[in-house]
Amino acid sequence: MSAQRLVLLCGRTVRSSVYVQALANSNIVPDAVLVYGDGGGQIQSARQVQGVTVDDLFTPDPCRELVDCLDELDWPYQVCFAQSLSDPALLMMLEALSPRLVVYSGYAGQLVPSELLHRYSVLHVHSGWLPDYRGSTTLYYQIIEQGVCAASALLLDERIDTGPILARKQYPLPPPRADVDYLYDNMIRADLLVSVLDQWLAGLPWNRMSQQVDSSPYFIIHPLLKHMALLAIDKQGRSS
Repeated sequence: MSAQRLVLLCGRTVRSSVYVQALANSNIVPDAVLVYGDGGGQIQSARQVQGVTVDDLFTPDPCRELVDCLDELDWPYQVCFAQSLSDPALLMMLEALSPRLVVYSGYAGQLVPSELLHRYSVLHVHSGWLPDYRGSTTLYYQIIEQGVCAASALLLDERIDTGPILARKQYPLPPPRADVDYLYDNMIRADLLVSVLDQWLAGLPWNRMSQQVDSSPYFIIHPLLKHMALLAIDKQGRSS
């Protein structure tokens, strides 16, 4: 992949670990990986986080640390301990990698600054059907309102989830008692990421769709509504 210059920009998060596992499973090896920040915390879930199988979806192990995955795969990576994406040290390290496409997997609530967006194409996979479900924890809102899950791949701009859409896909509800935050959300994002990168690496153009921004993004879901969504998942599993 010498000419493509695919670079992963990864926080030390479960999602980053799942992405790396899914890419490796599909034989997609990035040209470089830049790991930044000091970690996203430990998994805390009362639901099943390992060994969950869903038809046609790769099953990762979200409990594996990102750097352990990279070491086991023998993928070269660099580390920047800066937490801010605007940190000069991080920007300098990323510039030295000469990315043509940056796959972003950062920390919750962190926005990619204009310093990055004006220099590079930054690919992000959002859990939720865009443009209908923009913002935070939209997977749960879509479960409550439509009874399905979805992921959307987009190139980031300076607003929240409003950049050009590259691909969208609907997915079934998670299996009953499966963890949604750490496992299923990341499984569907990784699945769409692999599809979009396969297309890019094959030299095929993306069918970009511009968004009309006429609604406000969703905010972090209230715990009671989240509980209702999880009950709907488990009830659906028992009745099927």
